Amino acid sequence: MTIERDVLQFIVVPPYEQRSAVAAAKERLEYYLGSRFPGYSFRVGPFAPVGDEEEFCVLPVMNFLGDDGRSYICTEPNRWLLLAIAQACKEFDLQRPAHFAV
Repeated sequence: MTIERDVLQFIVVPPYEQRSAVAAAKERLEYYLGSRFPGYSFRVGPFAPVGDEEEFCVLPVMNFLGDDGRSYICTEPNRWLLLAIAQACKEFDLQRPAHFAV
């Protein structure tokens, strides 16, 4: 029996140079991405040695726990979606004060 499920959650890792600014705007960025991509959830992680240190790295959460308690792998997301999320991260205004709307 094959259980398939689309990826619904992503972890976003900031570029090395922007790690402090992204950490300060973490909640706003997560909200912005959730609004921009309805149906998906996002967690902004700390800088990690993955991907390109100069670009946002978008990591899909590929596993989930089934009703039977076993771990399953999600269907791989389309590359265009990962690129669109990374582009949205680049477009996000990290300098905007928190009291302004996203």
